Amino acid sequence: MAEVLLFHHAHGLTAGVRSFADRLRAAGHTVHVPDLYAGATFPELSQGLAHAKEVGFGTVLERGCEPLRICRSSWSTPASRSGSCRPSSWRRRGRAPAVRC
Repeated sequence: MAEVLLFHHAHGLTAGVRSFADRLRAAGHTVHVPDLYAGATFPELSQGLAHAKEVGFGTVLERGCEPLRICRSSWSTPASRSGSCRPSSWRRRGRAPAVRC
């Protein structure tokens, strides 16, 4: 089965996201779900986005990259190990990384 890195939405790591991860696990997948907001959840999208801005998008990215650093050590191709979570690296390319840490 697959090893999945699941990122939550701007509302935080809600019960719905946890439930989805559990369904993937029940199907036999290994699922990592980093809590980018350190336990905080928000009922309104605007509140979640404001929290991310307050904490700092760099901090949010770093929290998301930690599971990749652990998992990536088992990946076999050099291309899968390339990329960076540092905002300076993706801003130059004009976009945020999808799953590149």
